Amino acid sequence: MSRRPSALSALIAVDKPSGMTSFDVVARVRRAVGEKRVGHAGTLDPAATGVLVVGIGQATKLLGQLTLDRKGYRATFQLGAETTTDDAEGEVTHTAEVPDDLLDEGRASWQVELLEGVQDQVPPAFSAVSVGGRRAYDAARAGEALELAPRRVRVFGARLVEVRPEERSWVVDLDVSKGTYVRSIARDLGRELGCYAHVSALRRTFSGPVTLADCVSLEELEAGGAELVRGRCLDPVAVLGLPARELDVSEVVDVSCGRRIEAGTVRDGVVERAAEQGERVALTFSGALAGIWERRGASLACVSNFPQAIEGVRQPVDLRALCPEAPLDEPSARRLLRAAETVPRAYRGGPGDTVLDGASTVEIALPYERPVFGVRVVDGVAEGFSSLDHVRELLGDDRRFVCAIGAFDGLHRGHRALLARARAEARRRGCRLAAVTFSPDPSHVLEPARPPRELMSDDERTYGLLDAGVDALLVFEFTPELAAVPFERFVREALPAGMLDVRAVVVGSDFRLGAGGAGTVDALAALGRENGFDVVGVPLAEAGGAPVTATRIRDLLGEGRVEDAADLLGRCHHVSGTVAHGRGEGTGFGFPTANVVVNARLCLPAEGVYAGYVLTGRPGHETRTAWPAAINVGKPRSFSPGEEGEPFLEATLLGFSGDLYDEYVDVVFLRWLRAPQVFGSVEELERVVLGNVEWVRKTLGERGVELSGGCA
Repeated sequence: MSRRPSALSALIAVDKPSGMTSFDVVARVRRAVGEKRVGHAGTLDPAATGVLVVGIGQATKLLGQLTLDRKGYRATFQLGAETTTDDAEGEVTHTAEVPDDLLDEGRASWQVELLEGVQDQVPPAFSAVSVGGRRAYDAARAGEALELAPRRVRVFGARLVEVRPEERSWVVDLDVSKGTYVRSIARDLGRELGCYAHVSALRRTFSGPVTLADCVSLEELEAGGAELVRGRCLDPVAVLGLPARELDVSEVVDVSCGRRIEAGTVRDGVVERAAEQGERVALTFSGALAGIWERRGASLACVSNFPQAIEGVRQPVDLRALCPEAPLDEPSARRLLRAAETVPRAYRGGPGDTVLDGASTVEIALPYERPVFGVRVVDGVAEGFSSLDHVRELLGDDRRFVCAIGAFDGLHRGHRALLARARAEARRRGCRLAAVTFSPDPSHVLEPARPPRELMSDDERTYGLLDAGVDALLVFEFTPELAAVPFERFVREALPAGMLDVRAVVVGSDFRLGAGGAGTVDALAALGRENGFDVVGVPLAEAGGAPVTATRIRDLLGEGRVEDAADLLGRCHHVSGTVAHGRGEGTGFGFPTANVVVNARLCLPAEGVYAGYVLTGRPGHETRTAWPAAINVGKPRSFSPGEEGEPFLEATLLGFSGDLYDEYVDVVFLRWLRAPQVFGSVEELERVVLGNVEWVRKTLGERGVELSGGCA
């Protein structure tokens, strides 16, 4: 007996089981929710498992618009045999002995990392590629051999998970471009190694922004039906990756009829800006996607409208409102945590080159490129080459860049707004975007007696800038000698770094560069007129009637106002450190505690107790888990074996069991709970600690939140 129509429009991620086609999954979803209009994006082979994005109702109209340009897989490469299908479903065509050295983890890891980069790949004979209107797998089943043309693909990341000597196999994590066949990677690798190979198991771990942590099982879906979909559906705006504009009530009728509306202001991540000409915009209303419009002239025009709005648009979380009566749901928690963590999906360009007669060095990083060191032969002579030589090659012949310059500590909303303006400037000029920054923060050299604590580490800033869409990152070592260099010389000699043709410089309106801070926006503009580049001074982003600055954020954290700091950062503040043996007072009350040793350069919030999460697992290398936690920042005052006054960060974790000693963790701050206090007795201490834990349990839950990491 079929269900009645669900009147449901939503995107859902399904964890596809093995042995089913993607069409089989669609059929089961259709029955589970009682909706005929169901489709999927990104086909998975029957033997493969993992992330499959499914559209229900009018959300099927989105499937063709989803880019999902990056896919992640965990694959098992079976060495020693090649098959007709390049996986375990086919017949074995070639076999060979597997040399023992290929089962050494060091050798295997090195070989897997060599997979990274751009390559021309021939699809498998059994694939959905069409030649002359005929599918390759149809021809292969008929015993015909089609000539499949190679296609350009990219492996952004490849990492060895483990070697299984008894099985003669490798387990690898791959981060690849859309259209890449993992089966072809295994086949080509096996041929290169001389022992043949095929894929014996394959699991898709992410598809664009959608990860395994977002998925539901078919069993869950069949038990919960449409109601489960409404609770677990994907945010369509986030999956589309479009800037969003919230509709006014007066505009809803116009949008439902497909009429033009005013351009207004869009929200792009944490930045509010005007839509660019030709840019698509997601129109939202009351937690749903009403349509996709495009900037044409002074207004927005219809591309697609959805009279039956697509559910699942997530509104920003109000951290101040979190409490046991208004707890945080898991999808919102996952969204907050993903915004806070920095995934290392980029490689630095090596130790750097000396510039300005030794006053500084510059290190150049490019997104998703591994630095290369080695020896090459030129005219019969072997010579060494550095990673920066390799970077010059990777930049190519067209080196026209727009450069955004700043300290970028925290990558807060103001920095994001500046980068968005610089990105638009680069697009307008047909250039690429470079970010220029300094390490350490200039204040550490200019004010060594009282340097400010940093809002993020150098590595986090590097990965964050590259993830923000920067095509190249130049990091200059800030030394006393560099501080004394006139801004004119820095711009003329150091900024190009022998690599960049700078067409425009974008900075904040209060920016100063060079000796004595003489390089103001006006002074840079005058220099630019002499040297053939433009200068754009971007007004500082404001919030609450004041500019968004790193200093303002540090002041808020110094007052314990982590919620207000998160507003300006565009994410929750977090710190990283190593777990060491500590006071363990929570352990005595039945809860595991983590005493986290934080880098002294990082900015801790004021002494007190906070609600938040502790993230375990290496970012970018494995699935991470965020554990709800009561976080104590301060100095021991009572019942402590440590030295009085020694600062510490101790987190009481809920739902965790195991040993975290010597592990690297991230601590994310969501809410201020209480000020530090001195306890008169163990009983009073226990009562207060348990009260903190109970608040966290009711508000954030009592089990870990899974976060699927990307491959690095």
